[in-house]
Amino acid sequence: MVVRASRYWPNLYFGRPGALTTLPWPRGGVDRPYEKQVADFATSTGQHVVTSQAQGSRLLTLNWTAMHADNYALVEQYWVGMQGLGPWALADPSVNNMLMPNQASTTNNLYDTTGFKTSGGTAAEGTLFSSSTLIQRSGATRALQWSFPVAALTTPVLLLNTPYRNWYGYPVVQGLSYTWSCYLSPDGVVDTSVTGSVRLRWLDSGGNFISEATSATVAITTWQQLSATGTPPSNAVYCQPCVVLTGSSITTGGSLFLDSMQLEQDSVVNSWAPGSGMRAVEIISLTDTVPFDAKWRAPITMVLRELVP
Repeated sequence: MVVRASRYWPNLYFGRPGALTTLPWPRGGVDRPYEKQVADFATSTGQHVVTSQAQGSRLLTLNWTAMHADNYALVEQYWVGMQGLGPWALADPSVNNMLMPNQASTTNNLYDTTGFKTSGGTAAEGTLFSSSTLIQRSGATRALQWSFPVAALTTPVLLLNTPYRNWYGYPVVQGLSYTWSCYLSPDGVVDTSVTGSVRLRWLDSGGNFISEATSATVAITTWQQLSATGTPPSNAVYCQPCVVLTGSSITTGGSLFLDSMQLEQDSVVNSWAPGSGMRAVEIISLTDTVPFDAKWRAPITMVLRELVP
């Protein structure tokens, strides 16, 4: 049984990264089914083959039992265009893992390295693979392999890509804590020890580096979980998870394996959970029901659709 830290979610955060509006938690609940397209093909022999897309998106339905007119105006401004064009960010602290599916599963979702890159893309920073050689997570079939066929750079850096093309990272909320965690292991054949750390970088609205939260820099000899926890500085708009290695500790021809990645809004490391991503969203509909006391709207439902990359 997975036991997670006790957390209290009093608010949601919606809007443009760097200018998120605080909204009360929908006491009527949040419906967020993960939907994938499914197709049925008839073969020449009369059989049927059913396929589904590897990735999907969520249709998010936020249900407020009641909302004060002032809070309703905060939501309505996005729906009617008073905040310009979207798409928008929805920061939901109840989401257990903010990473995209292929990132959280370390390539099990797409069987490729979509969502990962090295900082400069040079051969000395290593080559990334979806590998079945060494796996930490029970039941998984693959992990991310970071291989070094040539002499490693002084400080190789692995970056996790942004969830939306016009963002520089994962949007953050001021005052909330974020934790980035990952399991790492050397290949155990060519390399039996690799020194490294995980870091959570804070970026401004233009994607410029501000500072970072970091784990201890340790010698990794077998599967070991590293984590970095921090609160974004006042001018931070995004965070970017990364892994930093000490190049001198890497043997040419060796590899580092990574598994069970997680980015969460919390001050502790929780058990790994599937990641469905913090994607950009658009508003599909917003109800406007005015009861006798017009200072309140009741009930209110806002429907959002995640944008597929």
